[in-house]
Parts: sequence; C-alpha cells; structure tokens
Amino acid sequence: MFYFCPQNINIYFMNTKTLIALLMAGAGLASCSQPIPSYTVMGNIPDSTFNGKTVYIFDRDKGQNIDSAVIENGAFTFTGQIDTAVLCLTQVGRKYYTTFMLENGTIQLNMETPNSASGTPLNETFSSYIQEEKRISELFQNKMKETSGSRNKDKVKSNELTKTYYDNEYKPAYMAMLKDFIDKNQDNYIGAFALQNLSNFMNPEEMESIIAQSSAFIQSRNIIRKLSQRITNLKKTAVGQPFTDFTVETEDGKKVSLSDYVGKGNYVLVDFWASWCGPCRAETPILAEVYNQYKDKGFQVLGVATWDQPKDTKKAIEDLKITWPQILNAQNTPSELYGFNGIPHIILFGPDGTIVARDLRGDALKAKVKEMMQ
Repeated sequence: MFYFCPQNINIYFMNTKTLIALLMAGAGLASCSQPIPSYTVMGNIPDSTFNGKTVYIFDRDKGQNIDSAVIENGAFTFTGQIDTAVLCLTQVGRKYYTTFMLENGTIQLNMETPNSASGTPLNETFSSYIQEEKRISELFQNKMKETSGSRNKDKVKSNELTKTYYDNEYKPAYMAMLKDFIDKNQDNYIGAFALQNLSNFMNPEEMESIIAQSSAFIQSRNIIRKLSQRITNLKKTAVGQPFTDFTVETEDGKKVSLSDYVGKGNYVLVDFWASWCGPCRAETPILAEVYNQYKDKGFQVLGVATWDQPKDTKKAIEDLKITWPQILNAQNTPSELYGFNGIPHIILFGPDGTIVARDLRGDALKAKVKEMMQ
C-alpha cells in the first residue's frame, strides 16, 4: 500500500496541475490550428476597359450587395466568410454576369457563361440544375421548330399544337424536375430557389401546400417569405374579390389612384405593362381593338406602367399611338398588391370594382370583354 507524505502530496498536486495546464494548452493550440471557414471567389473579364472598376456580389435573397472587389488586369477576387450559403449574382456591365451559390470554399466564375460557377458542392448541384433546365427547354424549342412549318399555313392549328405540347409534356417535365430538386435540397438554398420557380406553375392553394410541407430552413428564406405574402395577395385579389386601391404620385406632384377609374360604374380593363416589355407592346393592338369597339358602351381601358421610367413610358405611348388613359410610374406597387410577377398582366374589373377576370391575353381577352359587354 502506498502512503502519502506531505511532500508526496505537493508533488502529486503539482503534477496534476501541470498535466491539466498542458492539456488545456494543447487543446488551445489544436483549436488555433483549425482554419476558420471562408470563401474565395475568382473571376476574369476579357475586356480591359473594366480595369479599375468595382464589381459586387449581390445577395439575391436579401436583395443587396454584400461584398465588393476591384478588377485588376482583367481579374477580380472576393474573399470573406458566410454562415449560410445563398444564391448570388455578380455582373460587370451588361455582357458579363453569372449567378452562383456563395458558400465557403474556392469558387471559380466564368463571366462569359451565366450560371456556370464551379469549385464547391452547392455550385456543382446548381450547375446540374441549370443543365437539366436547359435540357427540358431545348426539347420544347425543338418541338416548336417541328411545328414552325405549319405555323405559316395554319396559325390556329400551330398554336393548338404548341399549347398541347406545353400542357402535356413540357410543363409536367419541368415541374417534376423542380420538385426533385426541392426534395433533395431541403437543407440549402437551392431547394428554396426551385420552390420559387415551381410557384409559377401553381395556384395559391397548391403553393401553400408545398410550402407547408417544406423544411423550416426553406420556409425561413426571404424569397419564400415573400412568396407566402404573394400568395396572400393573390387570394385577396382573386376573381370575385373587390379591387385593391393604390395611389401613385406623378412627376408634377399630383396623385392619381386606381379608384379614379375603377368602381365608377363601367367595366375597366387594366393593362399593367412597361415600355421595354415586348409581349406588352404586342398586346397593344388587341387593347386598341376592344377599346375602340366598346368605349362608347360603358367600357374603359386603363394602362398602368410598372417597373418603368416615365420618360420611356411616354415615348412608348407615342410610338404605339395609345389613346386610353395611363397611370405612370407605378413601379412595384401594383405587382406587390395583386401578386403578379410578370407583365403584361391584364385584369378586367366590373362596374362596382369587382375583379371579373385576371391574366387576360389575346383572343381570350377579346372573348371575355365581348361576353361582359353583350
């Protein structure tokens, strides 16, 4: 049996303290030796005129720039740290841009080919998403080429074939692809991105259901929170609901409201459009046709310029010879209130302001107006 003497006790405790100190020091050294996760994003611009210019990383979820770098000798490098990977955009001028997943690691951007970042796991996943989307779109384009021969001979038949293929083949294939990426990426931003795109093919109730089934991570992303708000606004402004008013301040300081035109006893066809929008401009002759046909029978057409500058809208009004009233400079207000994310978006309001029909275009627009005005 071992007996302690005072001297042995002092030595024992001294050795124990020394051992603990050494262990703590070793742990400290070990933790100091582990690098803090960070990102390095590199890109090249084959245009020397951009040397000295500042390039940014734009966070698409927050809607703001989160990092910057200066282009030197046709190249730039971002370095930093990020806690949660997010979809970002980097753009130089109008020609060079790319979307990528910003995550810790070394990322290489190909500024001449959008959506082609490489070097990290999520960017490889995002690249596969883009490639699959491209594959499905090319199938659709090839199918359209097959019908192009009959397009000039029988436009109606060609349009029917296009719609049939879109509804029965393209749309189901694209939606299935999106759902697959959502299911496999519940823990990262790609799942949220795919869900946002899937919402373009679904009604509000279907969107609510798939959001409810998604992970807490996906539901907490800003784009999904905004999507949920859009669903709420779509339901508030669905067919049969009363119109939602808004007021826009004009260049001369005057204020004009939707209620200045809607709910005054006439049917009002409201065209949300912009000067730069090709499909919007293409819809103008149809609007002119119904306007001229029914304007003396208690019918009005109203243009509301969204996402556009007043000077550009005014020029388009002149070029297109538009004669019906316009509300300029509405910007994002109508799209947020009515929940649409593309233009033209055309809504028919009844005499009391009730929403009669939404998202009218072409022949369907003419048929609906005719139905209401008979």
